Amino acid sequence: MPDTDGIIDVLVAIDADTILKTYGPNADAAHPVQVTNPGLIFMLTKQANALSGEAGAELNLSAQTMDVIRWRETTMSLNSDYTGILYAFVPAAGANLISTPVPLEADVTEPLPNPAKPTVPNSQTVKSYFWNSTVIAAGQVTYHFQFLICDRTGAVQGYYWWDPFITISS
Repeated sequence: MPDTDGIIDVLVAIDADTILKTYGPNADAAHPVQVTNPGLIFMLTKQANALSGEAGAELNLSAQTMDVIRWRETTMSLNSDYTGILYAFVPAAGANLISTPVPLEADVTEPLPNPAKPTVPNSQTVKSYFWNSTVIAAGQVTYHFQFLICDRTGAVQGYYWWDPFITISS
C-alpha cells in the first residue's frame, strides 16, 4: 500500500565504475547502451511504495492516482569519482497513465559538518534537481531512463539506459 503523503521518492544509485568497466565508454547519446546486469543499478523507495525489486534495477512501484513520483540519482561514490545524470525518460507502455516526467531544478539547503562544533552543522545552498511526474490513471507503466556518466572533471564517459516499471492502483 502506498504511503499516504502522496509523494513517492525514488533514489537511483548507479555503480558507475563497474558500468564503465563492463559496458565501456559510449559517446552516442542518441544510442545509449542498455545496462542488462541487474546488480549495477539500485532503486530505493519507502517499503510502502515497493511492490517488488527493492534495491534492484527493476523496482516495481505501487502508486495511486494523483501521487507524485520524484526520481533522483547518484553514483556509489556519491558523485565524487563519477556522476550519473538522468537525461531522458522513454515510455515503453502505459505512457498515458502518468504525466510526462520532467526534470525540475531547485535551490536546496544542505547541512555540512562543522569541525569546530561537530553537533552544530554549517549549511550551504546548492542547485539540485529531480525528475517529477504525476500519476493520472490506474495500470502499469514500463519505461526506460537514459543516463550519462561523467568523470570528476565533468567529461562524459558514456550514455546508458535500463527499464523499471510502475504499477498504479486506483
